[in-house]
Amino acid sequence: MKITLKGFTEQALFALNIFIVFLLLFGDIIVVPYWLQPLGRLHPLLLHFPIVLLLLAMLLEVFRFRKSNTNEALYQKFTSGIFLAGIFLASTTVIMGLLLAQEDGYSGTTLQWHKWSGVSLVFISSLLYWFRDKQWYNATLAKVTAIITVICLLVTGHYGATLTHGDNFVLAAVTPVSRKGDRGSSYTLSRCHITDFQYQVLKLP
Repeated sequence: MKITLKGFTEQALFALNIFIVFLLLFGDIIVVPYWLQPLGRLHPLLLHFPIVLLLLAMLLEVFRFRKSNTNEALYQKFTSGIFLAGIFLASTTVIMGLLLAQEDGYSGTTLQWHKWSGVSLVFISSLLYWFRDKQWYNATLAKVTAIITVICLLVTGHYGATLTHGDNFVLAAVTPVSRKGDRGSSYTLSRCHITDFQYQVLKLP
């Protein structure tokens, strides 16, 4: 029996989902060997690829049932290919993240939000991929599931950025910082007007 690249990737995706469930169930008792830790540390490197692919796939999925696209074989195959590649890389990224989370120094509510939103993203998008060719799957379901997938993607990315760069990283440069002066008078500083050296001197967060 001839095995196609698509068929192999679909089977590998199923196996990755099972492995994610295994890591979730037994992650607390698993000790990641030192030689496997570099794989987990590749998590920040790989994560950007599935973000782009899934966003593109969801955009194409929304317009998949338009009359001009339903009979367009190239559009349908390209959407399925991009979608499958995005989920496969997202699953791999989640596994790397779960391995990385086993190392010391990773804990807290933000990590849990990032972890479970990422896992939810993989599971939801995987179910969407496996059911998107069913007869009952229609344009409304495509739009709803695409929106849910994008929301999971944004939430995952937000908490991931918070873990690596700190809270309010994007708007920190333009967020006013209020402090009291020596005589109790208050003043407001814009972060964009303060150099790194001044931050150290003024002890601003």
